[in-house]
Formats: sequence, structure tokens, C-alpha cells
Amino acid sequence: MPPKRAAATTAATTKRKQDPAPAPTKTKTKTTTTKTETAKSQPTTAPKSAGRKRKAADSVEETSGGVKEAATAPAPRVTKKQKDAHAILNYAPKQKLDVYVFGTNCYGELGLGDATKKSEIPGPVLNPKLSVEAAGVVQLAIGGVHSAALTHDNKILTWGVNDEGTLGRDTKEERKEVDLPNGDAKEDESDSDSDDDEVDLNMKEATPTAIDSSLFPKDTVFTQLTATDSATFALTQEGLVYGWGTFRGSNGVIGFSPTSKIQREPVLVPGLEKVTQLASGSQHVMALTSKGTVLSWGCEEQNQLGRRISGRLHGKLEGLIPGQCALPSDVVSIGTGSYHSFAIRKNGRVHAWGSNNFGQTAVPMSAGQSDAVVLYPTEVRSFRKHGKIVSITGGKDHSVAVTESGSCLTWGRVDNKALGIPLEEMPADEIVHDEHDRPRILTVPTPLVDIKDKVVFAAASSDHSFAITQEGQAYSWGFNVQRQAGHRDVDEVERPTLLQNKHVNEKKLVGAAAGGQFSMLVGEHSPQVNGTA
Repeated sequence: MPPKRAAATTAATTKRKQDPAPAPTKTKTKTTTTKTETAKSQPTTAPKSAGRKRKAADSVEETSGGVKEAATAPAPRVTKKQKDAHAILNYAPKQKLDVYVFGTNCYGELGLGDATKKSEIPGPVLNPKLSVEAAGVVQLAIGGVHSAALTHDNKILTWGVNDEGTLGRDTKEERKEVDLPNGDAKEDESDSDSDDDEVDLNMKEATPTAIDSSLFPKDTVFTQLTATDSATFALTQEGLVYGWGTFRGSNGVIGFSPTSKIQREPVLVPGLEKVTQLASGSQHVMALTSKGTVLSWGCEEQNQLGRRISGRLHGKLEGLIPGQCALPSDVVSIGTGSYHSFAIRKNGRVHAWGSNNFGQTAVPMSAGQSDAVVLYPTEVRSFRKHGKIVSITGGKDHSVAVTESGSCLTWGRVDNKALGIPLEEMPADEIVHDEHDRPRILTVPTPLVDIKDKVVFAAASSDHSFAITQEGQAYSWGFNVQRQAGHRDVDEVERPTLLQNKHVNEKKLVGAAAGGQFSMLVGEHSPQVNGTA
């Protein structure tokens, strides 16, 4: 039987027996996004006309010599500020991608709709509703139990749990049992671990469906999506941000904004302009601007916002207003874990802050202590010996980074196999033990040696991770009880292991994204070998 449906803010993570260990009081899942391209922009009101009053351009004057040419009105003066406001900052990716899904499907989080009634897909299969022909996805974002995709024709598709407005559209529908249609979908029944495990789904939630474009201003062009466990956000080419859903804390819903508990339709997020990149954790969001500044908002219970809350409003409500992080204005890239955050500066230095009870920030202070946090952005000096860091992300208790040279680094909690490094191969002098002398934390970023090719992309969720090589192969490791790492017949994948089956063999994969119990890969379209899921 499928597990009891959870709120949209919680990626239902199956509990497993393990030794007691210090852990954060919140255990939401980390959201990740696929690789996306950004560039630059920002809209404003139309420029006011300037200059002296003149006759309309279509008027004529009578003269002794006959009819004089029509007087031409001067072009309105446009200030530099107005030009900057209209400049395009960001561009959406152009490549159409196929989407491969696996893991639990109890609440329609795989977006298969009526293509299958199985509650679990143990390995990657092409989602026919998210193929190049059906959708033309160019970028993907995953929250705890919901997802969003940006398409080549500027649509935002959403699916999954909508309990708190995470999908940005109405999904009220009487639930009914899914009937498996005739056709090619039958061939994948063997990809389910339990042929008897059928689920009832709300098809409006389980089917990728576009948000009503009329909810956005005309000519709005989107370039990136990101998702927390209970909200979704969209970046425009001008650098504005729209969002919907809500933020949660340890005691339940905090709100979407100081004036809105749950935002069920897209709304412009005030206080943000000239944004070039978004990144989100389980319950917080960060925005990088064209000036190199970083703003954050959402839940701040583990100092993941990296800024001071003044107290002018009730603390939790003030955190819902975007505010500047305590960082220099030279940041070039941002990343998040579930409850921690990262920033990469122009000089190559990496700063981290937030939850640190398993050393997931790679800042050595307090690592291993219960409810440990890094209060403000702090440089991670151990990165200096690894060269330039090009991307960084995290799960709940671990993190992953990619270097310019193609090395994949991991660090954090060691006893859940999320690091992809066997304990005996970790540097012994960099491991923190608990009071019972059990190894718990790898404190420094450490290269994975099992991936021989150059890594170009990495993603992490709560307790599992992915790496994509320049050759387009995908490796995964970590917790796999619901087959969220994509490997059959094994509950934990200790080393990075190549994902292989008839659906992804010979495909060039370019990115990955993951929720708590499900994951997705995106890859180049290959019409001659693609099947249906």
C-alpha cells in the first residue's frame, strides 16, 4: 500500500533504522534543479514623453506655397535608468530535452498521469508526457513532492502534490483509480517492484499541466524555475521573480509573505530586480543579482538566510521579505542545501552558512554538535586546494560540488552512504566521531575517485546524489529504498554507480533533479531510440 499522503511541504522520506545521531530538528528534503543558462534583464513603466509641445505627427500646415510636410514629433527621451530597467538580463535554455523519471509515484510526483498506475518506478523511464514531442522541456525544478518544468514555448508545467498551492493552479478533482491504457506503456510494468501496488491519483495533479499564462503580464518570458518543498518560483528575462505556494517552519505554515499565508496563484515577489539566478532549499530561496549581491527569504530557523533579522516585524514574517545576505557584492553563483546555503565569489572563494550539525557547510566550527549552525556567510578555506568551484549544492546532511577541472567533491554525513565514498577510503584525520566513537562526519570536501570521466553537473537531494559526465552518463549513489537513486534490488548505493537500462543506455544525459523519494534525468532527444514510458 502507498504511504499516507503528506503535505506538499514534506518529501515523505521512508525511515530506516540507524544509530542515534545528532540531527537538525527539521528534516525536510532538499530540492534541486537541473542545469540552466542565465543572462540578463528587468521591466518598468513606459518612459514619459519629453520635449516641447509639438503638432501631432500626422498634422499638416497650410502655406503660401501649398501643403507643407507633416511635422514630426520628437522621440521621447529615455533615461539610462529606464533603458537599464528594460534590458534583457536572462535567456532561457534553447535545447529541448526528454525527461526520464523513477522512484515513488504515490502522489503523481513523477508526472506520468494516466500512463501508469504503479506507485513506484525502480529505474529511469521516459515520461511520454514530458518528451520532446509532447512538451519540449528546457529546464526542470523539483520540490519535496512536486515539480515544475519550463518548456521551449514559454509554458510553466506543474505536477505533484498541490495541498498548499505549490502547483499555481486549480487541481480540485474527485480522485479515481488510474486505468492503465493499452499500448506501449505496458512494456514498463516490469520496471515496478510490485505489480500489485496500485494507487489512486488526482489526474489534475498527476498530469503535467500549464499554469494559465493570463496570470502573468503580457509578453512575460521565463528563463528559470526553482522549487522549495512547498513553493515554486519563476525568473523572467528582465530579472523579476514570480512565486506561489508557502513557506513552512518547525511549527507549520509561516506564510508566503507577511500578508499572505498561502499563495495559490502566481504573484510578483516585491523587492527583487535584476535577478540573474535563483536557488532554493527546503524552505528558503536565494536570488543573485546582476550587481553580484545575494538576497534571501523564507524560513530562517537554522540561519539559512545568511542575514540579520531586525525584529521590526515578527521574526518569521520578516524573513518572508527578500533581504540582502551578509556577503560582498562580487558573488557569481549561488547554491543551497536543505537548510544551508553557499555563495561563490568572483575571486573563487566559497562562503557557506546555515545548518551544520553534520558539517554540511564544510565550515569546521561546531560540526557534529546538535542543532549546530553557521550564523553568517563564512569562507570555506578547504576549497582553496581544489581549484575553482563552478557549482555547489546540498542535501539534508551532505553537500556536493563540481570543480572547473571536472572533479566531484562531497562532504558531510558519512553513515547514510550519501557521500559516495566508503568509510575506509575517507581521510581518517578529517572524520568526526560521536560520543560512542562512531564515525559521523567527513569535514572537508573530498574528491570521488569512482567517476573516471570529467563531471560537468551534480545534484543532491535529502540522502542521495547524482553526477553527470561530459560524455552524458549519469551516476548516482546514496539512499535508494524507494529506488530514488534509480538502481534495482539495493537499498543503499555506497559508490557512484552508472545508471543503466534500455531507456537511458546510449542517451546523452545533461542534468538531474531530485525530491525526497523520486528523481528525474534530462537528456538530449534521440528519436531513433526513444520509446515511451
